[in-house]
Amino acid sequence: MQAADKTSGVLVNGQYIKNPTAKNMSDLLTDSGRVGSKNTNGQFMYVIDQKGNLILGTRSGQKMPHPTLVGGENPQVLGAGLVEIRGGKIYSVDNASGHFKPGAGSLEAAKNTFRETLKKTF
Repeated sequence: MQAADKTSGVLVNGQYIKNPTAKNMSDLLTDSGRVGSKNTNGQFMYVIDQKGNLILGTRSGQKMPHPTLVGGENPQVLGAGLVEIRGGKIYSVDNASGHFKPGAGSLEAAKNTFRETLKKTF
C-alpha cells in the first residue's frame, strides 16, 4: 500500500501527510449531544491514537487513507475504521481499515472509546 500512497501523494519522504479534515471527536461534539450538527451525515474514517484520542476525518477528495488522520512516519493506532453519522448521531461503527487491518478486539476497544468520549463531554 505504501507504493500507492507515494503515488497518490499522501506518503512523502517516508511520512504520511496530515489529513486537513482530521479532528478530535471531542471538539466536534455539541451541547445537544450531536457530532457536528443535525445536518452532519455520512461515513467518516476514525482512528484511536496511542493517547486514546478519537480522531475523525474524511478521505478529503484525495483518497486519504486512515494513516493520514495521525500523520507522520509509521503511524500507530489502537483502532481504526469507519463511523456512520446520521443527523449528527452515531449510527454505526466498524473496524474496516485496509492500512491498519485491525483485529476483532479493536472493534470492542473502538466502541468503548466512543462511549468514553461521549461520557467525558456530557
